Amino acid sequence: MTDLTPERLPPQNLGAERAVLGSMLRNNDCIGEVSLLLTAQSFYLDANRKIYQAILDAHGDAGRPVDLVLLHDELHHRGQLDDIGRAAYLAELWDSAPTAANVLYYARLVRDRAMVREIIRASTETLRDAYEQNQPAEELLADAERRVLSIGELGTEGQTYTDAEILAECLMRIDSRRQKDGRLSGLSTGFDDLDGLLAGWQESELVIVAARPSVGKTAIGLTFAANVVFQLGRPVFIASMEQSRHELMERLLCAQAQVDSHRIRRGCQRPEEDDRLADAAQGIARGLLHIDDRAGQSMLRIAANARRLKRKYGIALVVVDYLQLIEPENRRDPRHEQVGQISRRLKGLARDLRMPVLALAQLNRESENRAGQRPRLSDLRESGSIEADADTVILLHRPRDNDERLDLLIEKQRNGPTGEVSLYFRRDLMRFEEAVAVPFR
Repeated sequence: MTDLTPERLPPQNLGAERAVLGSMLRNNDCIGEVSLLLTAQSFYLDANRKIYQAILDAHGDAGRPVDLVLLHDELHHRGQLDDIGRAAYLAELWDSAPTAANVLYYARLVRDRAMVREIIRASTETLRDAYEQNQPAEELLADAERRVLSIGELGTEGQTYTDAEILAECLMRIDSRRQKDGRLSGLSTGFDDLDGLLAGWQESELVIVAARPSVGKTAIGLTFAANVVFQLGRPVFIASMEQSRHELMERLLCAQAQVDSHRIRRGCQRPEEDDRLADAAQGIARGLLHIDDRAGQSMLRIAANARRLKRKYGIALVVVDYLQLIEPENRRDPRHEQVGQISRRLKGLARDLRMPVLALAQLNRESENRAGQRPRLSDLRESGSIEADADTVILLHRPRDNDERLDLLIEKQRNGPTGEVSLYFRRDLMRFEEAVAVPFR
């Protein structure tokens, strides 16, 4: 392959471009609506780009009127009259749109052609980089993902809702939360005391569960997932970048069968334990737990998997283990920006899928130097954006004087109280059990 750029005219619709500009001049009221769909770069013809930008700038935030005379003066002031074909082309734009009634239809045509051109550009750049092989394959893939994601933003349309529409949705949402017990509105965590604080995992919320290494992030995350699967019978997706699917399933087997995990690892379990494992395996094999254990997953992969599983199986919860191991979109960005982008996309995924996303995260070492080693929100590692984007933050703390107890510190809950819940961890069985809740703060 000697030439990566095909000798073809890029996709465009010059008639639609002229109709959009003419409509904006005929009826300034549509300028705001069009600006939510298009940017200057959405136009193929350079003259149309300059005219569109001049109309936006002349109209301004104050909504100043723009007609042929005022646009002519604006372009003359910019020194762009010759670039756009002078007054004759402006008159052609005026004639191309007898009415502004169809302006949004034409604007979408322009946007669609612009998106296709961007797909061609991104594909060509990806082909060029792939043939040159100046980057590792992982970086090539990350760049390709970033280019595709940036194209998606071109298709975003602005939309507002009236108070009546919002109120109707709000009342429906409140009504849908009513449960027979009058208490729980979200997915049960599987622990009564924790449900009392959180009212379960809430729709569209990002929940961060953070701890230092070896405190129990993966164990508690797997427990929450298993509780949704086995207690509620709802499918769950786990994106695991730290432990393999086999390690996770072995933990789950031991917890469900109540078999000593250490003996399992040594291969010296007793015959009755084999029987319990077999029984537990039959109970687990329900096709409700979906695990992707590829190391270094990107948000593009996680989101694509989650959307596919939501569409195909109706998953009710996404668990990510853990946030800082997700591959960034751009490895050249500072680390705090990379982590911030990831946390924002996790929150966006929760909102798009309208389901809770539970992301495990790592804390920095500051808590280890603190008396009692009790973690704080400020200990969230590498980015303050994690705290800002999260709806709920749960910090895990294992007291020095009690290795079996795990304190869940609800340090942030956007729509509810903070507080603490203690669980007891049966390390031999890889199993959590309820303890006594600490009163709300």
